[in-house]
Amino acid sequence: MTIVRLQDAGRQYGDRWVFRNVSFTVGARDRWGIVGRNGVGKTTLFRTISGDDEPTEGEIWRHPGLRFTLLRQNRGEQSAATVHEAALEPFADLVAMEARINREMEELGTATDPHVAERLLKSYDRHVEEFRRRGGYEMRSRADATLEGLGFPPETWEKPIRALSGGELGRLRLAQTLLAQPDVLLLDEPTNHLDLRSTEWLEEFLRGYPGTVLVVSHDRVFLERLADHVLHLEEGTAYAYTGGYDSFLDQREARRELQRKQYEQQQAHIARTEAFIQKFIAGTRTKQAKSRRTLLNRLERVAAVGRDEKAMGLQFASGGRSGGVVMRVDGVQCAYGPRVLFAPFSAEVSRAERIAIVGPNGCGKSTLMRVLAGVAQPERGSVTMGTGVRPAYYRQDFTHLDPDKKIREEVAQAAPSLTFPELRSHLGRFLFTGDEQEARVGDLSGGEQARVALAKITLQKANLLLLDEPTNHLDIESREVLEEALEGYDGTVILISHDRATLSALSTRVWAYEEGRFVDYPGTFDEWLEWSARRKAESAATSVLARAAEPKGGAAPSSASDGAKAPALSKNEIRRREREQQALEARIEQIETRIGEIEAVLGDPALYAAGADPSRPAALAAERDTLTAELAEAYATWERVGEELAGV
Repeated sequence: MTIVRLQDAGRQYGDRWVFRNVSFTVGARDRWGIVGRNGVGKTTLFRTISGDDEPTEGEIWRHPGLRFTLLRQNRGEQSAATVHEAALEPFADLVAMEARINREMEELGTATDPHVAERLLKSYDRHVEEFRRRGGYEMRSRADATLEGLGFPPETWEKPIRALSGGELGRLRLAQTLLAQPDVLLLDEPTNHLDLRSTEWLEEFLRGYPGTVLVVSHDRVFLERLADHVLHLEEGTAYAYTGGYDSFLDQREARRELQRKQYEQQQAHIARTEAFIQKFIAGTRTKQAKSRRTLLNRLERVAAVGRDEKAMGLQFASGGRSGGVVMRVDGVQCAYGPRVLFAPFSAEVSRAERIAIVGPNGCGKSTLMRVLAGVAQPERGSVTMGTGVRPAYYRQDFTHLDPDKKIREEVAQAAPSLTFPELRSHLGRFLFTGDEQEARVGDLSGGEQARVALAKITLQKANLLLLDEPTNHLDIESREVLEEALEGYDGTVILISHDRATLSALSTRVWAYEEGRFVDYPGTFDEWLEWSARRKAESAATSVLARAAEPKGGAAPSSASDGAKAPALSKNEIRRREREQQALEARIEQIETRIGEIEAVLGDPALYAAGADPSRPAALAAERDTLTAELAEAYATWERVGEELAGV
């Protein structure tokens, strides 16, 4: 069922058109990913869809009665409410109804007049039924689950909103938006303040969301896992595609290639026609020449394919070759006040490694990075730089940039020897042209400040890059440029990022925060993800075994001092367990093979192409999840049988 339709819609501010000729249709329960470079009008399009703005030209139709919710911005920062109270704001009417029910219950307990008591009881029953029907008894559990999923553990729920950081406020606004549960959920960069675990939680939440979802995001993995449609804003308009992000890339290239051929063919036709007109306009075939000129003037021109320029001309200057050992981290432990962020951590960094630091928000990743950069001291331990190491540090909060300086002045500090024309040319490669280079750093957007920081760090001729969330505020094209620059960089990189595509493309080693400490994993980010998934499955299997081993009926377990021994297995029982073990091994192999097949199909763009069965991806994903659970159970049983045989 169509719920929103745009037809040749355009939005203009002053004499500037943000977008024009935008046409696409949104169906119930669609999952749309909205992509495009920063500044192309994605947020303006959202405001047009929601009805906060109306199109300057064209039409938009919305199904009557639709409820829209935009991700809340700049709201409630000075409120005295706590995190948990703020999470319940979308249920304000239910909270008020709950309070009224409690008051009526108290009045019932003290009522002495039977008529008054009867009236109160009827009112109480009516309100309780309405409260139940509207989901009142689930509202607190929903709020609690959403807060935990977005990185707010229970011990933070009584924290006042005004004490939250910017990232925490962003996550709280996201929680409020999700809990409002509108018919159409409009999310503008919802993963900006989320760690990896919270991003995965959000993916699962949105996949199961009962309404329609439109999301602006620069997270390529998030878009691929969530979207079944993609709208790409470029060249002042928008193009709609069916399928996930990878399918969109293939379809976009095919569309551009077709448009390129049509443009070339039309240009050749125009050139031939113009040559004919010029040759015969004053000759014997004047009538034909004039006729062709009329047709040519009426010809609807095919637009040239815009140059697929990279967002930035980014390249890191070589800092020369360092020693083989770039850095030694010896028992470094950091604390925030009385709270220890992580246990002592030691590692040795070798030349040309690409190390990813991953973990939940607040675990101390940025604190560790500051210690590695030498701008903060650890509570204990030390960091020693190797021979010939020249580090450069990118801070995610941009506090290393002077807000009162002009862009040109700030970047020039990194390379005072640059001439004025060289500096202007360098800034031009980061999309700062003309008078823009004279703007104050403090007046820039987050994305613009990120480009200033990158323009500065690329001039520093470092052979060790310490990068704390460099992908924040960057659009997809800019992230891809950054990845290409880092892949071609001949130095060492230590990187914090929540962009899984960037981590997958770059990392050769992972420092992962787990249970109060950083674990040094000697492999890529993707290999670490697989290893972590296996550990979780093994942990779940161990829990199953532990529960199975618990004594039934409350009997206390016997100790070794009791001298009790497990009864010996008979030969028949041994053979039966051996057959069971072999069958389990065969079943495990079958399940793993099938999971691999499903993953391959889910990764095939053809699954999401136009005309393909839209329900098949969800069915395959559900089958994969079922098989994964069955696999964990099979492993647990296989281990139990193996332990029984080992005790023979």
